[in-house]
Amino acid sequence: MEQPKRVALYSRYSSNAQDGNYSIEIQTERMEATCKSKGWIVGDYFSDAAYSGANMDRPDLQSLLSRLDEFDVIMVYRLDRLSRSQRDTMELIQDYFLKNGKAFVSVSETLDTTTPFGMAMIGILAVFAELERATITERMQAGIQKRVQSGYRQLGGNHMPTGYKRGPESTLIIDDQQADKVKRIFDLYEKFHSITVIQRKLKEEGYAGRRFTTIRQILSNRLYIGKVSYKGEEYEGVHEPIILEEQFDRVQALLARHPPGKNAGKAKESLFGSFITCGKCGELYTAYSYRVKNQTKGDYYVRSYICRARRFPSEYDEKCFNETMKNDIIESLFLSELQGMITMRRSSTAKPKQKKNYDLMIRRVEERINRLIDLYSDGDIEKEVLRSKIGTLNEEKKALLKKQSSDIQGEKIHIDLKQLDDYIIDFSNFEFTEKRAIVEKVLDGIIVNGNSITFEWAF
Repeated sequence: MEQPKRVALYSRYSSNAQDGNYSIEIQTERMEATCKSKGWIVGDYFSDAAYSGANMDRPDLQSLLSRLDEFDVIMVYRLDRLSRSQRDTMELIQDYFLKNGKAFVSVSETLDTTTPFGMAMIGILAVFAELERATITERMQAGIQKRVQSGYRQLGGNHMPTGYKRGPESTLIIDDQQADKVKRIFDLYEKFHSITVIQRKLKEEGYAGRRFTTIRQILSNRLYIGKVSYKGEEYEGVHEPIILEEQFDRVQALLARHPPGKNAGKAKESLFGSFITCGKCGELYTAYSYRVKNQTKGDYYVRSYICRARRFPSEYDEKCFNETMKNDIIESLFLSELQGMITMRRSSTAKPKQKKNYDLMIRRVEERINRLIDLYSDGDIEKEVLRSKIGTLNEEKKALLKKQSSDIQGEKIHIDLKQLDDYIIDFSNFEFTEKRAIVEKVLDGIIVNGNSITFEWAF
């Protein structure tokens, strides 16, 4: 013979008015009558007096959830006694009761999950619960967007961005001490182009440490120039900026030369790494070191640069035989050429860097693609030829777009001739990171063709 089901009776009211005529006593009485009609046994009573149904933070409800293993059925008089929130109601029924093998009964709505009809009703309720969730989310997002459009940063809990403290209505007020740190971070990056150096300098100057990713987020956060954003849209903020927009743009141009990624720091291992291009095959030069044994001076290492197609010939159709260059030779020529360029700039005898019309060049590539398509349509070229030529032209277009973006970023980097003079005077005394920062600021590239070395400047 089947054992009678053990039932937990849950009741709730939220005010002294006892929710109309639904007092704890009335709810309990009607649930007991239902149990008697079904031959079920009341296992225990749970009631939350004077508790709102807007959330699940209720002592007896939590006690019931912790003792679910003792019962077969959970019963309420009405669904709103369990919760006023459709979302919370479905969470309790689906994620707590049914998931743990417990049936659920609501007397007033004749909802009984021990029957097929009752289970079908749960599915309908779930649809309305999802609608409620979507409506709440939509309202929240609309509220956030309205706040941001009004110039206020979207709320992020207790966390405040470095340099600011919380003001009235969660507005941003400048924290002078922390704002000085933010300014210092931007100044140091402009000088050294290295987040690792910034970390070391901040520590030396007594500032609290910052993780690499945190500093990079600070450097790229437009909040510091008075902007707020939401879902890709940017608005003018009501808070006071810490960084001038001109400096922010210069830093973004420098950051663009160091995209985040596992290989982002490798160029820093060599002074001219990633700047030298082979004039014969077009490949980049790669840096390498070798040890020189010297009984008088002692052993020492020499850093040189070699075309990739010469160093790793198995990766290419043909081995390149362009010249290998020592770092010391390139560094000496770099300083000499830079000094000459500065002198010519001052006397205005140097030709200004000619701006390329990338839009025109890209348009001409697109016109060539369209002509190929016309030729294919007329049957003048084969499909494979079309695919090959269009592939080549698309690569050419991609390279032009990349170069255009690079040149635009380069225009934002401020070059001060007096500062460059100071750099040249002290260059040999600088640490590697300082030397690399100067190279990145003034140099666009180096082309090696035999014994000929050509410097392309960024100013």
